[in-house]
Amino acid sequence: MSQSSAARRRRRSVESLTLEDGSLGEADEELYASTPKQKRRRVEEEDEGEPEISDISEDGAGSPEIPLLPDSYRRSPKGKGKAPARPAGVHQPGSIVRVRLHDFVTYSNAEFNPGPNLNMVIGPNGTGKSTLVCAICLGLGWKPDNLGRAKSIAEFVKHGAKQAEIEIELAAEPEKRASNIIVHTRIWVDPKKKAEYHVDGKKTTQQALVKLMRSFSIQVDNLCQFLPQDRVVEFAGLSPVKLLTETLQAAAPPQMSEWHEELKTMRKEQKSRLDDQQSNLNILASAEKRQSDQHEHVERLRERMVLQERVAALNKLKPFPQYRQAQRQFHDAKTRHKEAEKDLRQLQRQAEPNLKAEKDKEAYMKRLDVIVDKRGKLVGRGEQNASRIATGIGAKELTMKDCENELKSERKVAEAARNGLPKLNDDKAKLERAMQSPPEDVDFAAYNERTREKTREIRAIDDRIQEISQEKGSLGQRIRQREQIIERAESEKASLNTQAGQQSNKLRLASHNSHVAWEWIQRNGNRFQGEIYGPPIVSCSVNDPHNAAAVEAILGMGEMSAFTATSKEDYQTLSNALYGDLKLDGINLRQSSQPLAAFKPPTSPEHINSLGLDGWILDLIEGPEPVLALLCDNRSIHATAFATRTLDSAAMDALKAANSPVTSWVTPEGMCRITRRREYGDKATSVQNTSLKPAKFFTDAPAAAANEDAELDERVTDAKRATEEYIEQKSRLSDEYGQKAAQKSELEASKKAIEEEKARKQRTVAEFNALPTKLQGVQTKIDEATAKIEGNARKRRVIVELGDRLTLEKGQLTIDYANAVNMLRDLIVSHVEAQIWSIEAKSDLDKLKARTVEEKQRLQERQIEVAYLLDIKSQARAIGEQLKEACRQVGFLFDEDPELEKCHAEIEEKGWDPAQLEIELESVTARLDMTDAGPGGQHTLREYEERAKKIELLIKKRDSVQSDLEELEGKIVAIRGQWEPRLDELVAEISEAFAENFGRIQCVGEVGVHKDEDFEMWAIQIRVKFRYVSLSHSPPLLHRSRFADRVSANRDNEPLSLLDAHRQSGGERAVSTIFYLMALQRLTRAPFRVVDEINQGMDPRNERLVHSRMVEIACGNGNEGGGSQYFLITPKLLPGLEYREGMKVLCIASGEFMPSDYSRLDFGRLARRAVEVRGGAA
Repeated sequence: MSQSSAARRRRRSVESLTLEDGSLGEADEELYASTPKQKRRRVEEEDEGEPEISDISEDGAGSPEIPLLPDSYRRSPKGKGKAPARPAGVHQPGSIVRVRLHDFVTYSNAEFNPGPNLNMVIGPNGTGKSTLVCAICLGLGWKPDNLGRAKSIAEFVKHGAKQAEIEIELAAEPEKRASNIIVHTRIWVDPKKKAEYHVDGKKTTQQALVKLMRSFSIQVDNLCQFLPQDRVVEFAGLSPVKLLTETLQAAAPPQMSEWHEELKTMRKEQKSRLDDQQSNLNILASAEKRQSDQHEHVERLRERMVLQERVAALNKLKPFPQYRQAQRQFHDAKTRHKEAEKDLRQLQRQAEPNLKAEKDKEAYMKRLDVIVDKRGKLVGRGEQNASRIATGIGAKELTMKDCENELKSERKVAEAARNGLPKLNDDKAKLERAMQSPPEDVDFAAYNERTREKTREIRAIDDRIQEISQEKGSLGQRIRQREQIIERAESEKASLNTQAGQQSNKLRLASHNSHVAWEWIQRNGNRFQGEIYGPPIVSCSVNDPHNAAAVEAILGMGEMSAFTATSKEDYQTLSNALYGDLKLDGINLRQSSQPLAAFKPPTSPEHINSLGLDGWILDLIEGPEPVLALLCDNRSIHATAFATRTLDSAAMDALKAANSPVTSWVTPEGMCRITRRREYGDKATSVQNTSLKPAKFFTDAPAAAANEDAELDERVTDAKRATEEYIEQKSRLSDEYGQKAAQKSELEASKKAIEEEKARKQRTVAEFNALPTKLQGVQTKIDEATAKIEGNARKRRVIVELGDRLTLEKGQLTIDYANAVNMLRDLIVSHVEAQIWSIEAKSDLDKLKARTVEEKQRLQERQIEVAYLLDIKSQARAIGEQLKEACRQVGFLFDEDPELEKCHAEIEEKGWDPAQLEIELESVTARLDMTDAGPGGQHTLREYEERAKKIELLIKKRDSVQSDLEELEGKIVAIRGQWEPRLDELVAEISEAFAENFGRIQCVGEVGVHKDEDFEMWAIQIRVKFRYVSLSHSPPLLHRSRFADRVSANRDNEPLSLLDAHRQSGGERAVSTIFYLMALQRLTRAPFRVVDEINQGMDPRNERLVHSRMVEIACGNGNEGGGSQYFLITPKLLPGLEYREGMKVLCIASGEFMPSDYSRLDFGRLARRAVEVRGGAA
């Protein structure tokens, strides 16, 4: 390969191969290798200027003689194609020029450079083909919902990365801008962060980006343009109605979809308004009929209403006569009040001299009372002052007494200190003499060593004593164990002679663990709320031992050894103890949940006797009712019969009959059980016979072996012999214990004597060492006593001086007290004098009051009368004001109520008073009572008037709705006149292209429009007919099953049928779907289309035909829609496909086995090598 082509290599995630002029171009880029942990991919894009590969061989040398692929791979099946509508390699506006991905889904870094026409993206499943589809959708601003995959855009970020980037370059319109449009999208793994969009480096919003894309006629949300893998099934399953909507969006001008939506909206509104109109008309007719029926009754109601209005008016006008009456009452009260006030003033002038003298005397007495009060207060303060001084004299006397006592105390202290000095001096002399005679030296270490030696000897003896005690305890325990063995053996020996003991022994032989459990239960009965019953072996008995074998056969070992609890709590406690604490296994526990009375025999005793049976197993067993009830529940002993003799054939036939109530019984020969299958009739009966085993537990024979007593005697003898040995050993140990205890006492006494001697000498040394300290303490006490004697003398002098000063102060207080008493005497005299003056003034005042009593009484009476008349006048004024306001309020109603004004004029004209108004009101009320209003009354009248208003509104609404319907119908006709012809023309063009596509594969197809009254039901109908010919003449076009080579059919005369999932196969629907998409090619305005794995369900033959037609359209001329960009995603590439100029094949290769150096993987060389191998083999 040349250096110029090598310089143009770039790292890619997908290999790109360009095919032009019918030849396969060279792959001029290499693939990334992949490690086992991470796949890395490259796109190898071909230099479109090199039409064929001629410079690549196995070792890199040129080899132009050998073509890369066979001729069938390099040439189109037809070999002819129409010229492209524009120069080769030119992208139309809005088509995708480049796609770059970073950390997106499976790609770390990848760049796609699609061609302007058909782009085939091939590669094994899982290599990331659909990732390109996801990138186009999300990178152009659409949401993940259009992909049918993840709901959150954050899920498209590659695992382990924080963000992903998508960069898409779209071809621009040369007339409008010189450079292409670069759309950059950044997606964050954090779902809280929104995706960021940039157009030509400028940040934008998702809505603005989608609006820009729609300006290029890019509709990623339209399945006719953008069909991802996960929505292929959705598109194939589109309803005809939805298909029409998608087709209009993809292939028609926007106005067509808008007209369609307007027609649907207006038709829906029209239907709604027609329904409303019909409902209104029904309501209007019903209301008018009801109005006519009530007319006569309403007239009577109106007459009654006139009377009611007059009554109401008269009631309202009551304040007017009442107001005139209140005015008259007010004027009368006012006149009487003035006259009473005049009389009161005259009486006041006559009584004024006497009253004035009385007031003057009363004022004089009040002044005297003030003087008496003040002088009394002065007397009180004088008494308080004298009392305070007397209290002070007493306090001084107490203080003087305290000084005397303190002086005596100080004298005693000084005397005691002087008396103690001789003894302290003697103690000092003794200590000084003792210090001159020190004690002899003592070796305390030797004493300590002797003490430790004794301690070691004592500890050794203690250890031996402890060992002896342990051995004696162990021997005592062994003795007790042997005594228990002897006691149990003797108890077992005695119990062998009782029925309960024999049954307990049988339980032990049957199950040792059950026997242990039963003994534990008997010892711990207080742990349970209710009764715990032992197994039937110990708690039940058989009344006739001859039937014991039958009973044991029915019960079984599991039930005979089962314990019965009467409550859930006891059952849980017993289970925890036996299984958890005692660790016993093989124990059967049961809980009794039903009483014995709940289990009734299936038939009467007389009936079973007639069958040759003697009774029920339950009749043979005696025991506690809970145990028997449990046996009935688990073993059906109440429904199992028994016989003491062999049954004859007649009895057996009767028991086997279908209507026999007995299904199991026991005889001396064995146990019999019948099983019936009612669904198979009376003959479906099976009989199971089981022979009886000899009874082991419910017999009188003892369960112990013949030598049981001998074994028990031997156990007792062995236990007694061992006990005697243990007692002898214990006696020897007791003797040794006494010896060791005596030795220990001697050692402890010796140790104690040594310790006491040591302590005595230690005290002597300690006492001598303490002599200096004691001497210092005695000297300190002597010094303190001397200082106390000296200080006591000074303190006594201070106390004597204080006593003298207190004596002087007491004398002064005595003089002050005498002066205070003299002053108090003068104040008391003055106070008594003022009290005498007050008594004289009060006597004079009483005389004056006696002379003015009669005058005051007349004045008071006249004052009460004036106040009463004033109150009457005020009340009359208030009543008049209220009535005046009431009249004013009623007057405001005259303009609104002419009848009220008319009644008021009548009252004023006739001058009615309140009584006359009441008479008129009673008269009108009587006439009203005589008027019959019939049922309904006011409610009927109100209903009649409201209905009249409603009828008027309904008429207006009817006319308005009718006008709206006529206007709406006109709009529908106008829009339909524009929309329907264009829709027919559009579908006709689609049908023509669709039929042509089907004709190319020798089938028939057409597209039509289903028209309905409801525009929402208008739909695209696809009709197809697939013709099959015999395989003996030509290969089939479509294989419907693996048996197609055995089928020969001809459906040339079959009419076209609607395309649906019930008639056509998956392959037929896939072919129809892709042909419909290709039929839209010449009509659509989309710059590119994406189809992801639409070939699912096609066989290779049909896939080749469809691929050929797609190449023909995508790479054809403008008349066939050629030139629009296609993305065809497929996991496989069949041989024999057609290729044309302008196609580009993007090959994706990845996996764990990719080489680490991507340059080592050369797909061109590998393809050429494959051709050479094929040629050599030929």
